[in-house]
Amino acid sequence: VAVWEVLGTYYNPVARQCDATPFITADGSKINKSRLKKEQIKWVALSRDLLARWGGPFDYGDTLYVHHTNEHVRGIWVVHDSMNARFRKRMDFLRWTKGKFPGKARNVLISTKPFYNKR
Repeated sequence: VAVWEVLGTYYNPVARQCDATPFITADGSKINKSRLKKEQIKWVALSRDLLARWGGPFDYGDTLYVHHTNEHVRGIWVVHDSMNARFRKRMDFLRWTKGKFPGKARNVLISTKPFYNKR
């Protein structure tokens, strides 16, 4: 199983962090505000070096298995967005508010297949 290590950050759907249409992702998906507020949406943006259209291993719509010590980061997330071209080896978790989510999560492991078993 191929596993990548990335730096995880989070973003909110606001124009100053996105673009003029913050509730529409790079793949054309529309973010439902009420579902996002209830944490029913688990979507991520990946840096372009990780996306297939720029030569990376992942594509929009891929389900990612994410492992990290923080339970708010760990889990299954779906790729719907891309990050600014200046970022490398990063993923941005879509969040309504920060809450208990870390500002930066180092050593985040991601794969398109389950790869980690609890001991």
